[in-house]
Amino acid sequence: AGALSAMEAIAAASPRMVALGAGGEDLATDLGMQPSPDALYLPKMLCVVAARAAGILPLGFVGTVAGLSDPEGYRAMLRRSRGLGFACASCVHPSQVSVINAEYGDSPAEIERAQRMVLAFEAALAQGLGAVSFEGAMIDEPVVERARRLLARAR
Repeated sequence: AGALSAMEAIAAASPRMVALGAGGEDLATDLGMQPSPDALYLPKMLCVVAARAAGILPLGFVGTVAGLSDPEGYRAMLRRSRGLGFACASCVHPSQVSVINAEYGDSPAEIERAQRMVLAFEAALAQGLGAVSFEGAMIDEPVVERARRLLARAR
């Protein structure tokens, strides 16, 4: 629990740091709580913020690695966690590797959509527009920057 207020300093402690995680089981035990997604949400999100601020990868997910008996629940938890900013994860069993890779990786459809988005936005910028409709949604610089980052990961 004492490390929570020092996460930003820990994340920036060395140029050799590549990722930062907060162990859910250990943290829950130290805080006297169950390692549920609700209970772990705040400390895990502090980890995401500290890691991203330091330019390193947020490692983990909002939940626990202990749930081997529910692979679909594990998949859903990873999908939610990726949407919250987590970039990678560790696992406790080989059966979890393919699920982590699938949920934290980028699908060919996501990569193709990101490519189309960047091209559409570049065409809009060439016309002097800073925002444009793309496949039914408004896109602008922050949205396109996420697409560029996805493409950089895919390379």
